Amino acid sequence: MKILLISVNRERMPFPVFPLGLAYLARPLREEGHQIEVVDLCFSQEVSVDLNNTLHRFQPDLIGISLRNLDNLTYPTSVSYLEEVEEVIKICRQSTSSPLVIGGSGYSLAPKELFRHLDIDFGIVGEGEEVFLQLVRGLERGDPISPSPSLLLKEKPFPHLIKGAQAFPIQGPDRALFATRRYLEDGGMGNIQTKRGCPFFCIYCTYPLLEGKKIRTRKTEEVTEEIRQLVEEGVDYIYFVDDIFNYPPSYAEGLCREMVRKKFDVKWSAFVNPSFLTEDLLNWMKEAGCMGIEFGTDSGSPRMIANYKKSFTPEDIIRSSHICSKLNVNYCHYLLFGGPGENEETIEESFRLMDQLDPTAVIAMLGIRIYPGTEMERISISQGVIHQDTHLIYPYFYISPALGGRLSEMIQEKALARKRWIVPGLEINITQNLIEQIRRFRIRGPLWELVGRMKRPRVRPLGT
Repeated sequence: MKILLISVNRERMPFPVFPLGLAYLARPLREEGHQIEVVDLCFSQEVSVDLNNTLHRFQPDLIGISLRNLDNLTYPTSVSYLEEVEEVIKICRQSTSSPLVIGGSGYSLAPKELFRHLDIDFGIVGEGEEVFLQLVRGLERGDPISPSPSLLLKEKPFPHLIKGAQAFPIQGPDRALFATRRYLEDGGMGNIQTKRGCPFFCIYCTYPLLEGKKIRTRKTEEVTEEIRQLVEEGVDYIYFVDDIFNYPPSYAEGLCREMVRKKFDVKWSAFVNPSFLTEDLLNWMKEAGCMGIEFGTDSGSPRMIANYKKSFTPEDIIRSSHICSKLNVNYCHYLLFGGPGENEETIEESFRLMDQLDPTAVIAMLGIRIYPGTEMERISISQGVIHQDTHLIYPYFYISPALGGRLSEMIQEKALARKRWIVPGLEINITQNLIEQIRRFRIRGPLWELVGRMKRPRVRPLGT
């Protein structure tokens, strides 16, 4: 079968992200002998021209569309991506009669609502490697296709239970059809996933919904083989896209030990939970090439950390930050402002803790994006922030009523008084123009590492 895979994502802030989900999908399809082509719209200058040219030349029997995100998660400058996927579907419908299948993490966040909203024949919920392959086999044989918890069908009733599929074991991705080099040059890094699943209980988080609560790790030798292939292709910086790189700690250490043993010439960074970072583990990470750590801290206030149901304490944040400082590893803290219970006092606590720690950078997000199926949705409904029938395929944010509508003003004032703060929603130390200028120098790694070198905070006020 001739199958066209389309990556809809065109977001390049703060950097373009390699479509890893489609690469995972491509592997089993190619192994079974199907003819695959990919249209990655991230670098497209004329979407309609590029897509139509491929459709007319390739004439696919089936089209798979990957929706990575619903929006840019950035308040108050939120941007929905639904128009982009609607445009792609419209072009496909006008140019071909081939069935359309949609999947990806963005779609899986609200599968029923998006299936009703979009002109699609099939919808795959969760990890698509096995479900998509089974669908292709059924279509090839001409079998009747029935809905399942992970597969929605046009003009068929939704199954009583809709649940994301989970692939096991997790096979490696096939990057052969993708512009890996382009992502390195424009984004400064490659990306690798070592595990799926999240056993924690953060009130806003979608990872347990998308990947399940049970951790599923890849074989260490498969991950290091993927690293070796990327290094051979010229990739010299990697970002581990795991929700939490250092959990389980034994797995993270084992991977680092193997990377050290194989002497890879590659630098990397990862997202880390403060609870599970030890000096011994960070030593292994550093020896394996780790150049930067991103902490999903969310707040410096004990009350807000408890309200978010984080798995760590302020003491863990302080301890792990001191380990990074001691071992000279760059680190940043991601903070979320405006959640349930946030007030001026808790905001001040977060700023005080960051002042005390003096990290390489702080990245602050305003408001909490409300996603279906999360505890944040239930809290928002109970407080009247949204209604039971609010369409969360569009960006809705929770902001604590105690802040009296002053969240943006408060954060801007405090962040501009400090050098190392990045606030995407207020364009503090991050704008599209600034990012484009930085990219010209082909800098590797996360751009937050550069903020500390700026002589003064940079801001473009909203509305200009």
